[in-house]
Amino acid sequence: MDLPIIRRFWREHFQKRPQTHPTHVIPDLHSVLKAIEHGAGISLLPTFMLDEHLSRNKVKIMYPSFTVHNDLYLAYQVKNRNLPHLKTLIETLKKTV
Repeated sequence: MDLPIIRRFWREHFQKRPQTHPTHVIPDLHSVLKAIEHGAGISLLPTFMLDEHLSRNKVKIMYPSFTVHNDLYLAYQVKNRNLPHLKTLIETLKKTV
């Protein structure tokens, strides 16, 4: 069973793979969020999905201090490093971090 979001969270905070075995697996994150809204358990979800649902008091963040950050890598050919649109993209990404 592949649970990449849960496995990554668990490894980052507990330094091991989770020992839990889910009772149900819902493959779509939006469906997981709907199930949570209807009281069908808990899950780990990306925070960008929760804004609207938090404002309607449909979901609750249980442990806000437990976060996982993603690294973004940009690959390009070295010969193109001075292209204006590539430089603009790189600078924009640096500002948003």
